[in-house]
Amino acid sequence: MDSSENLVLWAEDNGVELNGIKPQRIPGRGLGVIATCALKAGEIILIVPIVALRSLDTVPKSISRKLPADTSLHALLAASLALDKTTKYDAWTAVLPTWADFEAYTPFMWPPELQNLLPKPATDLLRKQQAKFEQEWDPVAEAYPDMQRQDFLYAWFIVNTRTFYYETPLMKTFPHNDKLALLPVADLLNHADVGCQVSFCPESFTIVADRGYSAGEEIFISYGGHSNDFLLAEYGFVLAANRWDEVCLDEVILPLLSKMQKAELEGCGFLGKYMLDAETAGCHRTQVALRLLCCTLEQWHRFVDAEDDGEGSQGEVDALLMQLLDTFLQTIGKTMEDIEKLSDGQVTQRDLLLERWKQIQSVVMQTMKRLES
Repeated sequence: MDSSENLVLWAEDNGVELNGIKPQRIPGRGLGVIATCALKAGEIILIVPIVALRSLDTVPKSISRKLPADTSLHALLAASLALDKTTKYDAWTAVLPTWADFEAYTPFMWPPELQNLLPKPATDLLRKQQAKFEQEWDPVAEAYPDMQRQDFLYAWFIVNTRTFYYETPLMKTFPHNDKLALLPVADLLNHADVGCQVSFCPESFTIVADRGYSAGEEIFISYGGHSNDFLLAEYGFVLAANRWDEVCLDEVILPLLSKMQKAELEGCGFLGKYMLDAETAGCHRTQVALRLLCCTLEQWHRFVDAEDDGEGSQGEVDALLMQLLDTFLQTIGKTMEDIEKLSDGQVTQRDLLLERWKQIQSVVMQTMKRLES
């Protein structure tokens, strides 16, 4: 009997209901969940009772009382996992990603030489992760001096990558993004940009099929409308097709802005976060910034104040965007060359990073093609 079959037996013993689904190893992606028969949209495929969760309620008081009162739930759950010597959850922990899995795919674990070549949004997220982890590790290390940093980091990333939103009256003081619970079996469902509906009530979590599935077809949930830079930094993967994907143009637009222009943009809330996707020639923020570079200040104010639809200046804006994208394309090519030349890190790390830059390159080239036509 393999680990996924053991998990199903354990889950059923703990009140988890699997209806027409089962865990199965997916080539190239580890464990996932597939349909064992034809499923219809709206069918309940999984019920996880609250008693099967790992949540604030399952963190031993001996741990929560030893840590500062403002310790995040993320850190409490991680500490609880790292310190757990019981066998209660052995069937679940046996199917979790290993340290080697995180090391291979999660940028947090990569060598600095590769981290430095991440796209800007992924880099920004990584820096926030690093600061958050160190802030949460320090009090845990002080309270438990025998705990190894790697053990806590592993548990911290289990929580970071596998929790679901969950709220009880006891969690009112926690921030929205820190209301978390670990759901055995449900956490095996992989992400797609569209997926099954997840809901919870005081008794259980319920997952409902979003569409019909054929027997043997993989079933997905959606972690939210996230770009591939976010998915890479947070979860260690990118989607081949992602309707929420976007490319950041800050590094080619911000250097062109004078201090006065930056002040103008900041004053109206449009400084930075200039994004490009596969469908548009830059988001509204991008259009605002580009007009400040190629229009008069009076024209720009009229556009920002919605007194001018911008049609009269769109040609100049598109021409400027073309120039910037051409420059960015050269930067992308150089970055990809740098990755290919590196020997630092693992092959899987370099391949994943290169895959992301190829996606960015594709979006930029598609936009340039549209602008040319």
